[in-house]
Amino acid sequence: MDACPICMEPMKYIRGEVHSVTCPRCGVYRISDEAISEARNSKYDLRQRANASGWLAESRGYLILTTNLEQLYSQPTPSFHDRADKLLFALERQTEHLGQVIKFSDSWIGSCWCMNKEELFEIIDYLATTFRILVSENGNGSEKQFKIAPAGWEHLESLKGTNIESNQGFVAMWFDDRMQNVYDTAISLGVLNAGYKPHRVDQREHNNKIDDEIIAQIRRSRFVVADFTGHRGGVYYEAGFSQGIGLEVIWTCEKKDIKNLHFDIRQYNCIPWENDALNDFEKKLTFRIESVLGQGNYRIPT
Repeated sequence: MDACPICMEPMKYIRGEVHSVTCPRCGVYRISDEAISEARNSKYDLRQRANASGWLAESRGYLILTTNLEQLYSQPTPSFHDRADKLLFALERQTEHLGQVIKFSDSWIGSCWCMNKEELFEIIDYLATTFRILVSENGNGSEKQFKIAPAGWEHLESLKGTNIESNQGFVAMWFDDRMQNVYDTAISLGVLNAGYKPHRVDQREHNNKIDDEIIAQIRRSRFVVADFTGHRGGVYYEAGFSQGIGLEVIWTCEKKDIKNLHFDIRQYNCIPWENDALNDFEKKLTFRIESVLGQGNYRIPT
C-alpha cells in the first residue's frame, strides 16, 4: 500500500490516467501522476500538509493537478474553536441515533485539520471538558469510545441556528466575464425574489483560495447558492465548508457542464440552466430557495 502524497498515511488507490485515491485522513480525491511527484516534495511542512488534508476531507472528489497544488497547500489554519466544531460535526455525521457510541477513527485527524493524533487529542480533551462529548472505555478497557453529550447536541443546534435571522444568501461561483450576465439576470434576481439579499465576493479574484472575508460572509449568511459551472476549486470548498457548519446549499450548474461535476456532487438535486433560458433558471432558483428555507423578508430599498 502506497503513502498518500498529501498526508503521507497509507492509502488505497485505483490507477488510471488520473488516480482515484481513498485515504483515511484526506478522504476521497483524484490526482495526476505529475501532482503525486510534486506533492511528495519535502518543501511542504506538516502544517501545510494538515491544512491540505483537512481541505480535501471537506471537498470529496477534488481533482489535484500541478496547476492547483500550491493553492491546496496554502489553505489557512482554522481557529482552535473552529476545528473543535469541525470534529463535533464529524461525530454527528457518524451518529445514527441519540446516545450512540462511536469508536475512534483516524479520519477525525483530517476532519479537524490536525497534524497528528496529539493535536486531535487536545481537541477531544476540550470537547470532553466542555461536556460536549463523553469519553469512556469499552468493556475490556482496550480502547476508548465516544458519544455526543446533551451539551454537544445543544451546541450543534446553536451553530446551525446562528444565521436563522439572516437575510443574506452567499453566492459561490466562477468569476468569469461570461458569468456576469448569468448572475445579473438569473442568480441575483432568483435570490432577491425569494426575499433574500445576494452577496458575491468578487471585488478581487481569490484564485481558488478561501480567505477570511469569504469565511466571514458565509458565516453571516442564511444559505449558499453554489454554481459549479467552470468547476472552480473555491466553489467546491465554499460549498463543503457551508455544509460543515450546517448551512443549506443550493446546487446549480450550466446544463452542458453537469457531466463534469465531481462524482460526490452528482447525488445532490442540482438545478441545471442554459444561457438561452435564464428567466426559467431565475424562477427555479427562487422556488428552490423558498421550498427549502421559506420566503425571506429582505426587500430592495426604494
